[in-house]
Amino acid sequence: MQRWKNIIFNTTFALNILLLFVFIFDTRLHILPWLQVIGRMHTLFVHFPIVMLALCILWELFSGYKKSYVVVKAEIGDDLLLIAAFTSVVTALMGLFLSREEGYTVDLLVWHKWGGIFISFLSLAWYVFRDKVRQVRPALLSTALAAMVMIIITGHLGADITHGQDFLLAPVTPEKQKPVVLFEDAEVYADMVQPIFEAKCMSCHNSDKAKGSLVLETKELLLKGGKDGKLWDTTQNDFGLLMQRIHLPPQSKKHMPPQGKPQLTEEEAQILYYWIKGGASFTAKVDSLPEKDSLRLLATSLFQTIETDDYTFAPADEKKVKALNNNYRVVKPLAIGSPALGVEFFSIEQFKPEQLKELLDVRNQVVSLSLDKMPVGDDDLKTIGQFSNLRKLNLSFTNITGATLNELTKLKELKSLSLSGTKIKSSSLAPLANLPKLTHLFVWSTSIPPDDIKKLQQQFKATSIETGFRGDTVIIKLNPPVIQNEEQVITQPVPLQLKHYVKGVTIRYTTDGTDPDSVNSPVYQDTVMLTKKETIKAKAFKPGWKSSDVIEEIFYKAGIVPDSVALVNAPDSAYRGDGAATLHDGKKGSINFRDGLWLGYRVKPLEALFYFDKEVHISSITVSSIVDIGSFLMPPQEIEVWGGYNTSSLHLLKRMQPEQPVKVMPAYLTGYDINFIAKKVKALKIILKPVSKLPAWHKGKDDKGWVFADEVFFN
Repeated sequence: MQRWKNIIFNTTFALNILLLFVFIFDTRLHILPWLQVIGRMHTLFVHFPIVMLALCILWELFSGYKKSYVVVKAEIGDDLLLIAAFTSVVTALMGLFLSREEGYTVDLLVWHKWGGIFISFLSLAWYVFRDKVRQVRPALLSTALAAMVMIIITGHLGADITHGQDFLLAPVTPEKQKPVVLFEDAEVYADMVQPIFEAKCMSCHNSDKAKGSLVLETKELLLKGGKDGKLWDTTQNDFGLLMQRIHLPPQSKKHMPPQGKPQLTEEEAQILYYWIKGGASFTAKVDSLPEKDSLRLLATSLFQTIETDDYTFAPADEKKVKALNNNYRVVKPLAIGSPALGVEFFSIEQFKPEQLKELLDVRNQVVSLSLDKMPVGDDDLKTIGQFSNLRKLNLSFTNITGATLNELTKLKELKSLSLSGTKIKSSSLAPLANLPKLTHLFVWSTSIPPDDIKKLQQQFKATSIETGFRGDTVIIKLNPPVIQNEEQVITQPVPLQLKHYVKGVTIRYTTDGTDPDSVNSPVYQDTVMLTKKETIKAKAFKPGWKSSDVIEEIFYKAGIVPDSVALVNAPDSAYRGDGAATLHDGKKGSINFRDGLWLGYRVKPLEALFYFDKEVHISSITVSSIVDIGSFLMPPQEIEVWGGYNTSSLHLLKRMQPEQPVKVMPAYLTGYDINFIAKKVKALKIILKPVSKLPAWHKGKDDKGWVFADEVFFN
């Protein structure tokens, strides 16, 4: 046994000399590949010296000093110290080998190296002089304390390198709570994209540890990219390096984040994809995105609005709220279960200042107050200033002049204020600059000159001042017409309801899938009826204006209704809608496929059985679906329809292969029409097979596609 102890000691001594040599000549040494393999075992072996030194400290300090056990105590202590010294130097050498790889910041790494070397030398010295140290109690305490302190400091530095700064002390460090951001204030990069980088990427790509020479901490460093180039390129089909690495197979060496690290969720990958696709703006606000923009739709599930924010104040008495409602004033909760109230006034003739004062009984609960076009005067602002929790105030086209706007400085929670169409002056707005949470100030249709607006913007640094459009010679683009039909699924003929809010506009529409033009497309009349499945495209035209964008809606005819539906294969657990009922409940899913109204399949086909109590005559089936290429949602590779009198006598009625996209395009809703010779059936089976291998141009090439469906219609 003593012979082995001597071998281990001599080896430990020699390795400490090697450790010092490698540390001194660090960058001038060439590390062989097999030594790199040993170096990467550092994070595994680092736990051995920590445990052994901790045991040494406990044993040496608390094992007792009874004379009959002195020899046994010394032998055990010697063994623990020798093992601690050996494992310390081996682990320190591994760490030096690992540090030669790319991606580690020198400043942070050098102190971790010093700590590891100090622990190795201290362990060896403690073993060599163990007998003398034991005889002097202060020396023993000092040595044990030094070892424990260095373990904590070196371990903390190592955790910072591996997991990010302050990893070790994070549980006992007060967290810096980010302020809650509402949908109205959210920025795409700062509030949607940057948190993903911080949570899933920053531990390996920060200024202290820059894997691949890539740092994600600032806009400038993001745009710079790493040693492999820029992170994104919208001219490429797959949008560049970032999206390539994200969608590589998890077992791939270049997949990001690497295996063992927290992976991106599907929603996070979507946010990055649509952000890059939209131009990767660092300043765009969420509520400035088009209504059906994919990023905006994703944001609806991430952020609360003023209406749906989590309010902590107590709800108002229901009887009191009910009593405040009349024909000219509506007081109602802004969301189900929310204590927040919204108030809106109607009828200019019936408005009186006393009606505002009556609301003081629920002043703590009123969050939104709309007085648009009401004869509100300057004196009334004193009453409004008492609604301490008010977030949204609309005073557009009222009689206020701005003389008493300072009364609104009491509204410390106010976020949105509309003074459009009033007689206010720029000077009267100055007190409002002190409102701590004001983010939107609307002053369009006022007499404030453009130069004053610029000065105001300097005062209201955290507030967006909306002035509306100014210019008489610019040709303005019309906004699209509005389709007012509430139901997309029709059971009987209904009129098509199109509307535009600009007078003198002509609405033209098509039903054949082409975009409307100003000459050949029919002009919309309120006598147009929807009688069957139709794809309506509409566009607004007006002389002197640019024509609007095209708006599109698909209407489905619900003819024959099945008596029951059964799914042969279960949908993916993340997209299971309402089970089999999803396919015949008359509820259409939105372009946001995460809305809970879709069935999603990827591994197995969507295979559904439809049963009819009585024999039915069917010649057409429509499957309502969605295509979102960036999310791997593709048209079915193949659709099959089987029919018969029961499930044991089904025969093939039709097989079709929907046309597949050939490039990346925006997400869209669609329907697949399967027409066949009319058959009498009591049972039908529909099979939608997902794409088994995504095309070479797709960012997820060779991966499986998804197929989604929300309704099946029989006619």
